[in-house]
Amino acid sequence: MITPRLGAALATATLLVTFPQYAAAATPPVTPECAWGVKVSADTRNVFYPDSAATYWVLPFTVQEGLRITLAGQYPDSRYASVQVYKEGGGLFESNGVASSLTDHRIQPDAGSINPWQQQASPGGHYTLAVTADAAPGQVNTLPLAPSGTPEGAKGNIVYRVYLPADGDFSQVRLPAVTFERDGVTQPVPTCDTPQPTTSAAAKNAGGVASAATPPAQDADAPAFARADLVDRPTGGFPNGDSAYLYADVTPPVGRQVVVIRGKAPRNAEGSHPAPWPALGKDVRYWSMCTNLTLPPYKVVVNPLPDGTSDYGCRADDHTGLDPDGRYSYVVGGESQRQAIEQVPGVTFLPFSAARPAATHRIILRNMVVDAGFAEAVQNVPEDGDPASAAAVMGEYYPVTKVCSLAALTSEGPADC
Repeated sequence: MITPRLGAALATATLLVTFPQYAAAATPPVTPECAWGVKVSADTRNVFYPDSAATYWVLPFTVQEGLRITLAGQYPDSRYASVQVYKEGGGLFESNGVASSLTDHRIQPDAGSINPWQQQASPGGHYTLAVTADAAPGQVNTLPLAPSGTPEGAKGNIVYRVYLPADGDFSQVRLPAVTFERDGVTQPVPTCDTPQPTTSAAAKNAGGVASAATPPAQDADAPAFARADLVDRPTGGFPNGDSAYLYADVTPPVGRQVVVIRGKAPRNAEGSHPAPWPALGKDVRYWSMCTNLTLPPYKVVVNPLPDGTSDYGCRADDHTGLDPDGRYSYVVGGESQRQAIEQVPGVTFLPFSAARPAATHRIILRNMVVDAGFAEAVQNVPEDGDPASAAAVMGEYYPVTKVCSLAALTSEGPADC
């Protein structure tokens, strides 16, 4: 016997089968108009202290239940690359024990491809990443979409970073193809058609470890480097999970004085091509020293030069001079002092801003992708803003500053001025 309720249910089922347009429609994903439309670099969107050896492409998205974002990419011909997911407000996070950052050497290749940061190989192999709410430990190439409890409609960002591409040519970096999927509805998102500068600023331009118990001497009146938690500072932005930063805020000295910064350099990977990591005898994948402006939007220094080129505030590891003991000597000064400074043997010039010569500058030391055995890395410094604790951890790798007259620098050198 068919009851009225059962009869109605059967009728509804028949209607849905016969007329599928009456079935509940799948909810398509909300997508951006195009992918990777936000580009951060010294030459484009100069914000949040970018390193001039790098470009950061940003893919914004809206958190949706059941959303899955797929990135199909190629390993670039570069020193470093990574994919990182940021929560609303700009911070990295963990969800269900899965971190929202994936470094190049940890990205597993597609079948038939090779990751050139895992074994010696030419770049260009393929990989596939997924960004999803149900990321779980042990899943390959999977990143979490958002922190647990994030409501629908919240905003997030995926950032694709590349440092030191071959020949400094960021236009040769192929951005990952992007697909959004939700409720069985798949929506490819075309890559934005944005102008790409052709060369990076950086392209143009094995030792013992000291005891951490004996910090190097620091002039009492000189600016001192310390580590603070930049994630929670008002500058915000998208801090790189592979990097740690030591910084000193410096007001350019008056007259013909300059700021000298000296320290032991970590042993870094070399060149602008992928190489297997970790690497024997290397402490870090990359390090640099940069001058920046502390006022919003927190730019790295870029000074136009009379010949139409620019002098950028960053000096990458392979554009930094070292003495026979592996120590660097940066001299920070104005562009008018550059010629005299660069005649001093063994120094590397860093510029103060020509447009804001009296503004407070933030000088930042980056350590990026460090070897687990490098105890003196910035990553191991407490985030307490205390120069003494930074010096205690880093020993001779700690950057010591002093203010010298240009005359003393040129006559006595950076160590004795």
